[in-house]
Amino acid sequence: MTGSLVAVPAVVAFVAALLLVPAVKRVAIATGLVAMPKADRWHRRQIPLLGGLAIVVATLAGVAIGQPRSQPVWLLLACATGLAIVGLVDDVRPLRPQTKLFLQIFAAALMSVFGLQFQFTGLPALDMLISLVWLVGITNALNLLDNMDGLAAGIAAIVAGFRLLFFLADGHLEGAMLAAVILGACLGFLVYNVNPASIFMGDTGSLFLGFLVGGLSLVGGWPYARGTTLVLVFPMLVVLVPIFDTTFVTLARILAGRPVSQGGRDHTSHRLVALGMSERQAVLTLYGLALVGGAIAWLSYRYGLGYGAVLAVVLALGTVLFGIFLGRLQVYPPDAVPQSGVALLLANFTYRRQVVTVAVDTVLVVVAYYSAYLLRFEGTFRAERPIFEQSLPVVLLAQVTAFLVLGTHRGIWRYTGVSDLLRLAQACALGTILSVLGVSFLYRFTGYSRAVFVIHGVLLFVAVAATRLSFRTLDSALRKESPDAEPVLIYGAGKGGLLVLREIRGNDALGWRAVGFLDDDRSKQGTRVDGVLVHGGGAALEAAVLATGARRVVLSTPALDTALTEALVTQCEAMGVHLVQSRVQFTPLT
Repeated sequence: MTGSLVAVPAVVAFVAALLLVPAVKRVAIATGLVAMPKADRWHRRQIPLLGGLAIVVATLAGVAIGQPRSQPVWLLLACATGLAIVGLVDDVRPLRPQTKLFLQIFAAALMSVFGLQFQFTGLPALDMLISLVWLVGITNALNLLDNMDGLAAGIAAIVAGFRLLFFLADGHLEGAMLAAVILGACLGFLVYNVNPASIFMGDTGSLFLGFLVGGLSLVGGWPYARGTTLVLVFPMLVVLVPIFDTTFVTLARILAGRPVSQGGRDHTSHRLVALGMSERQAVLTLYGLALVGGAIAWLSYRYGLGYGAVLAVVLALGTVLFGIFLGRLQVYPPDAVPQSGVALLLANFTYRRQVVTVAVDTVLVVVAYYSAYLLRFEGTFRAERPIFEQSLPVVLLAQVTAFLVLGTHRGIWRYTGVSDLLRLAQACALGTILSVLGVSFLYRFTGYSRAVFVIHGVLLFVAVAATRLSFRTLDSALRKESPDAEPVLIYGAGKGGLLVLREIRGNDALGWRAVGFLDDDRSKQGTRVDGVLVHGGGAALEAAVLATGARRVVLSTPALDTALTEALVTQCEAMGVHLVQSRVQFTPLT
């Protein structure tokens, strides 16, 4: 019986959306309500709007079948529908941003007036303010996220799916019914909205879904976190992607001296495509991030906040680093400059990379030490908490000091190599030794576990090494080589050749792409260096050129005898291939 109360309305919403979208598409085309291509927008052809109208009607139909008696459910649905009407008007005749914002605040305030707000501080006025910021923020975040085919509707479906799990676990059937209906309506719309989309939801759908997914955190509440700081943390995990994208774009535009309200192709999804992903891959990546956030919230709910807190901090840190990585991509005009004092200060701050590195390392020290206690004592950690809290300042000071002494904050992450990892290992070992000495001096090591410090050192090294390698790994995974780049063979598959390969991949100004190595060492022939095949020595030059279409050969080392160099020059001239020397600024030899 319980299943039918949830499943039947969801199926009705799915089928209704599936049937309504073609109808509203025809209406949109007939009335000229289509999204026109613009320089600052992603799509490059006319796409009908009004898809959001199908989502709204499908949701209302599903809820009508479910017949909820809960006042919060009807109130949330009524406020969201009101904003859908605002969105519809805006789709037909654009409203001023101030007008839309005022109406969003009014709808959120109406929710609070009827008691739907977070119980966060115990102060009604402050709780109301927090709830207003939450609802208006999530509504606009999902609206901004509607920038690529299938993205906003898919994220809304994922959020609704996780809230469905929470409602079912809490026994809140009417909340579960509403979440299931939203899930069904989004899935029905996605049939037509995934890449390549044949219809957009417009502001009608984005404002409606944004307010609904934000309001789901107020309907039924979060019983395991009510009255604590976690009352906002776990809903934030569930709606991680809209929050991340909005925060990222806002900061990026401020730092680039652009108005925050100005549209553009600078969202996380756009940057992922610019890095080499297809549109579908970019959307699936953000789906994955949303699923991870929701899964951490669910695991924390089911198995306790101990491990969940660690996972949440790691996810937050990883998301911040991901944002920094994406922020390196040049998407704004080169003459864009910050206007505000804070933005100017950040843009001109010489040591911002070192400060970020120290801050990341500090967080990881705390996370690793906390995780070491969880692993060592598992279910009895609560009894060990006073010991953990007592020693944490000592461990933090000792480990950060070791990092600073050995200069681990000075390296550039995307160039991290074996020597950098060895230095990190030494710093983690030194920090562990200093921690033990400090605890022994202050507390005589009474009640402490040696295993905790060993586990902490190992976990810290793994975590810090992962952060250092993250940019290099992402660069490699998302590397996009232009098909128009000139194919190049590298002569020498040793250290010099590897340096040349990295320079070719990291320097777009060269306009080259490495298609193979040449090396006279027989043991290397047929192997691969960083994914690039070693074809053979000088005798294999002609065959390698024919096989790869190379138009240039780069000598990675000057340590070639005169006879070999002359032979290569002769061969290259005969084939019309350029020969250059890397050690002399790629000066042509032929």
